[in-house]
Amino acid sequence: MTIFRFSLIFTCFLTINHTFAQTDTIPTVPAEAPQELGESEPEAFVEKTTYGESIYRLVDEMPRFPGCENSDKPTALKNACAKDKLVNFIASELRYPKEAADKGLEGMVLVSFVVGENGDIMMPEVKRDIGGKCGEEALRVVSLMPKWVPGVHEGETVKVRFNLPINFRLQGDIVSEETDEKSQYKLIWGNAKPEGVPKSELERLSEETVYVRDIYGKVHPVSELEIEYFRGLKYKSVDGDDEISEEMAKLIRKAGKRGRLIFSAIIQGEEDFLTITQEFIIQ
Repeated sequence: MTIFRFSLIFTCFLTINHTFAQTDTIPTVPAEAPQELGESEPEAFVEKTTYGESIYRLVDEMPRFPGCENSDKPTALKNACAKDKLVNFIASELRYPKEAADKGLEGMVLVSFVVGENGDIMMPEVKRDIGGKCGEEALRVVSLMPKWVPGVHEGETVKVRFNLPINFRLQGDIVSEETDEKSQYKLIWGNAKPEGVPKSELERLSEETVYVRDIYGKVHPVSELEIEYFRGLKYKSVDGDDEISEEMAKLIRKAGKRGRLIFSAIIQGEEDFLTITQEFIIQ
């Protein structure tokens, strides 16, 4: 989607707090290694810097936030411990930008960075922003992070790219008129239930129609549709016209268990275009 990028991709219940950003619903800081959705790549999961250095996206042992190394526990448990410490670190450092709070903006900011061979945080950049200086705040918090435990591949420490989604949520009882209007609509995807879609149903659902219905039962035409997929560090989005395209269908069929499919449909509201979103969890 290009024209309506100002619309929020993630819809949450708005509550206001002008000081702290709630991070209890950070979507992913997972222990498992990322996997790409694309077809086979000539140099699987490796990108090159301008100096020809390799940056990996999948390694034998992924980098992790520090603080869990003084232990004889298995790597998986250390990863889980590191995830908790990372979430706590973000929760303690993140501040809701006043500009975003005043506008009632909330949603997910996706930050990408590279963990160097010595654990340094390098090349941070915002891959997805919601405006209101939330992207700048996410970068500020990333800049405060201590050195990580570096990733290891074939016995050597290497540079590894890490994608970190940070969810900004507001606290309070103030609800914007746009958010109030959005609450009158619901996105429908066949008979799929948001709380759980069986993996075995994805083939059939990939051919279903996505539509938006209001509280009175009226169906509203979809102008543009976008589908995003999250699982662990895996992220991919596909947008198109008013229905599930073949590329979207492929993305749906590839979705794995414990992954999340987020549909965003643009419709004509009472006075302006609205983005109606719905998340579906794959079982």
